[in-house]
Amino acid sequence: MNERIKSAILGLFIGLAIIVPGLSGAQIAIIFKLYDKLMASLAHLFNKKSLLFIIPLAIGGIIGFVVGFFAIQKLLAISTIAIVFLFAGLMLGAMPGVVDEVKGQKFKNVYIFNCLIGFILPVIISFASIYFQVDMSNLVANPPLYFYFVIILIGILLSLTQLIPGLSATSILLSLGLYKVLMENIDLNNILNNPHIILIYALLVVGVIIGILSISKFINHYLTTCKTGFYYLIIGLCIGNLFVMFYNPEMYVLFLNPSSNFNIELIVGIILFIVGATFIYLIYRYTKKRDLSN
Repeated sequence: MNERIKSAILGLFIGLAIIVPGLSGAQIAIIFKLYDKLMASLAHLFNKKSLLFIIPLAIGGIIGFVVGFFAIQKLLAISTIAIVFLFAGLMLGAMPGVVDEVKGQKFKNVYIFNCLIGFILPVIISFASIYFQVDMSNLVANPPLYFYFVIILIGILLSLTQLIPGLSATSILLSLGLYKVLMENIDLNNILNNPHIILIYALLVVGVIIGILSISKFINHYLTTCKTGFYYLIIGLCIGNLFVMFYNPEMYVLFLNPSSNFNIELIVGIILFIVGATFIYLIYRYTKKRDLSN
């Protein structure tokens, strides 16, 4: 396949991964066997060869983001629980792609520490968000000045989710109690009545761009100097984020105050979890088998 077309398709999936809970753009890049190239291109962004790879990826990413946003907005209105189960399954199905990166590598005891750190970080964020709850709806509706700076920092944090496999942008937003708030505020009438919301989204994008341009250089360095240790950290993040998908402020409220259709949504969710995990795993197996045959 032409590399630019492959890059655009990868961008489409990365755009979806930004908005779809459970998917990580970096995990998608691993499935496509383009993760190392993506990090190297971002670290040397203004190199002509890098730009030829990044530009079609960026175009695909914008298309994927827009399509994913409006699709997920509709699906969440039907059943948040069932959809989160589906996307948790997608995350689980992508994990073998990360685990395969350390197969055959010499094991060191420090890798256990790396894995634990990766697991603990997202879990701590989720616990803190649940037990020190902040009314994010009110902050977005009536933001104090400091909140605009916080949004930039959140954007930088979200950039990590597109650079580090195992971190999902939406699982981070879920753990902060911001996911549904941001999704629900993209409404024309709401924006006309509260134009400051445009600034919030713009600053979020600014934070993501700052993060990608600065952090990609460090990741590219670690990929070339201590790749195996880095991937054990990622494995921990994958497991931690899978836990966070079900234990975050938004899901906590849904489980604490179940709806009349809770049992039906739960059964449907479990089925979708299995379907999602199987679907992504089969895609990974297909790409792996194809690469081995080439």
